[in-house]
Amino acid sequence: MLAHTLPNHRGFTLTELMLVMGLTAVVAGIAVPVTRHATDGMRLDLAGREVERQLQTARLRSVSTNRPFILRLNCPATGQTRVVEVTGVQATDSDGNRCDETRFPFPGPRDADRATPAHDGPVRRVHSSVAISGSDIQFSPDGTTQEVAGSSARPISTPVGLTVSRAGEATTVIVNGLGKISIQ
Repeated sequence: MLAHTLPNHRGFTLTELMLVMGLTAVVAGIAVPVTRHATDGMRLDLAGREVERQLQTARLRSVSTNRPFILRLNCPATGQTRVVEVTGVQATDSDGNRCDETRFPFPGPRDADRATPAHDGPVRRVHSSVAISGSDIQFSPDGTTQEVAGSSARPISTPVGLTVSRAGEATTVIVNGLGKISIQ
């Protein structure tokens, strides 16, 4: 019996390889912009949630320590926030370096000096391409909120929006006078 052997053809032809590489390039050309847009959207969503969490933190610290707290925006730089304790000492509360963690460390010292805040939070940063705008928000121990303009706080009668924006898109974190916080 004669055994018929078929020629052994292993591998791909150059045409097949070029076709697969061309299709891969087309798919990658479509996927990269879509992925980049999705990543940008996620950065904006994360930043909005970070601002919302910082507001919740300020409110909870205020209620639990029975002291007012402020969420400072763009503190010390754009895209950074810090929850700071209102000490009642004008020189401390209006200090321009209040967001400097070297001068006002986190965690703060536990001493009897009312001028040294013991409950300031750390500086939080969002992605460098994200901007935060709006007024600083102060929370009272009863959970109510005030809008801070300069060194004075005024009660919030209509909800206040903090805008988190990136590349022409924005999300808004809403705070009302009773301390309810939501993202739109």
